[in-house]
Amino acid sequence: FPVSVTHAVAGVRFGLPLGIALVSLSIVIQLLASYGLVKLAPKLFARRLESLRKRLPKGAHTPVTQFTMLLPGVPYFAQNYVLPVIGVPLGTYMLWSVPIHIVRSIVGIAFGDMSDDLSPLRIAGFVTYFVVITLACTWAFRRLQAQMKGPRPKAGGRKRPA
Repeated sequence: FPVSVTHAVAGVRFGLPLGIALVSLSIVIQLLASYGLVKLAPKLFARRLESLRKRLPKGAHTPVTQFTMLLPGVPYFAQNYVLPVIGVPLGTYMLWSVPIHIVRSIVGIAFGDMSDDLSPLRIAGFVTYFVVITLACTWAFRRLQAQMKGPRPKAGGRKRPA
């Protein structure tokens, strides 16, 4: 079930200020719970992403977090679980995931709050948001790509020359 629909419903039901507060609180709880579950049962989650985790340079945690959180269409639960699985530290995970999720949720909440009066200007605002998210995702991907081109660790922990 898409979380964006839930955000729009929060906007319809609670309005913008209370909707943002409630959704923000739920985002923090969900992120901490996701991170905790992965850390409690790492083998349950890590099977398929082990090769990516080994290839990811330690300094790439910020751009991979930004890219993952900005990527349109990725299910909310996947965004929340994949980062701890690939080894993103809790501080980096929360530093980037919380504000990006909150900003993205504000758009859904605002849509729900304004859904009874969608003017052309408001629709243009939502289209602008989509363009900005796409551009930010492209920027984060290019940063991640640049860091992935650097020397990567071998299986034994040594770095390969670029």
